[in-house]
Amino acid sequence: MDNQYSNSKILVLGLARSGIAAMKLLRAEGADVTGADENSGLQLPADTGDADIRLGPFSSRLLEGCNQVILSPGIPTSHPIVREAARRSIPVISELELGFRFVKQEVIAVTGTNGKSTTVSMLEAVLNEGGHRAIAAGNIGRPVCSVVQDAGGDDILVLEVSSFQLETISSFKPRVAGILNMTPDHLDRYDTVADYYRAKERILINCDSDSSFLYNAADSRCGALAAKFPGTLLPFSSAGGLSDGVQLRGDEIVVMENSRVSEEIMNLSELMVVGIHNVENSMAAIAAARYLGVGGIQCRDALSRFRGLEHRMEKIRTLDGVDYYNDSKATNVEAAVMSLRGMPSPVNLIAGGLDKGSDYSKLLSVSGNIRNIVLIGEAAGLIEEAVAGSIPVRRAGSMSEAVEICRSLSEPGSTVVLSPACASFDMYRDFRERGDRFREAVEALEGGADG
Repeated sequence: MDNQYSNSKILVLGLARSGIAAMKLLRAEGADVTGADENSGLQLPADTGDADIRLGPFSSRLLEGCNQVILSPGIPTSHPIVREAARRSIPVISELELGFRFVKQEVIAVTGTNGKSTTVSMLEAVLNEGGHRAIAAGNIGRPVCSVVQDAGGDDILVLEVSSFQLETISSFKPRVAGILNMTPDHLDRYDTVADYYRAKERILINCDSDSSFLYNAADSRCGALAAKFPGTLLPFSSAGGLSDGVQLRGDEIVVMENSRVSEEIMNLSELMVVGIHNVENSMAAIAAARYLGVGGIQCRDALSRFRGLEHRMEKIRTLDGVDYYNDSKATNVEAAVMSLRGMPSPVNLIAGGLDKGSDYSKLLSVSGNIRNIVLIGEAAGLIEEAVAGSIPVRRAGSMSEAVEICRSLSEPGSTVVLSPACASFDMYRDFRERGDRFREAVEALEGGADG
């Protein structure tokens, strides 16, 4: 493509991973780049060199002479400087959109409320097993702008994309666009649930008859989008009922064609990850990979070795017959419910954190799986009020205390799960730090030998 950024003046707002990656790409393309972040104490990577960096409150002076604004996901479009850019008719795009403008590879993009990182990682593994060279990037922690220049033309980019990134796309058009599920989330950022859903649905805005839609057929919102989609449909469902697609039949993941089983992929016992949500993530990866020519044997082999990601139903240890799982990435109620629904043993749950406007009464749908809830963080009172009388509740002042309480409540054959159903920012930097503190507390427990 022509270098549209040479000698252009570009402002990058937000200097976390994606912002820094955008700056580096733009500078390599000859743009005049200014990077800005409202955190005046931000520690920047050493390789930013002599870049023009402005730290502290944003000023409209940053927009003077600016040709385009690159917006990091953490900055909402409602921010005053973004509104001022719009008033001045300065285009505002996401780092995702910027990176896509340099893409020469096939792109699979996956969004959804829950399961994105796991599905993208599974799909990367399955595609590589099938002889492709796949690269996972995007919201998974590896910005698109950091991979597009070095990726080969025959590579496949498997991108996790968030609603925040999709708010400011314009030409973004993946070959395969996937929506795993849509349930209420991020109501601390969006005015309504409908606004959040509309942001997710933007992954499809440029799709046409040459595009494919990977979707959860058991999700009514995804199904409604599929009914209007102009291209190829790639459905999956843990509820069955598909005439074509990947579905669960008993304990088997199978491929359906013309209402008949055309291929048995694998038994659930072959998966190393637990929970019905991970079954759905596996089916999504299979559906996309088979569309790209990967065989069922390769799908099974890759998924049977997939150990899961950190902080996503990650097994920490078994101590005195009790399993301990770190599901810190469950930052909304729906994610926690999906994790708990797949647990066969009684669970002592650690939950709580920063409220995002969630309906915690949804935990009652899996109350049969939960023996006790130990609550931490600012939302503890809200959760206790929602489940009072149905699930026994304890309070803890720290993660280590919560783990100790759970241990005292747990008998052999039971499970302790950190699945907070909340954001982490009241007590921790992010969900990763929260999960790390849980891991440290569990590993510090003394007692009988690990199982």
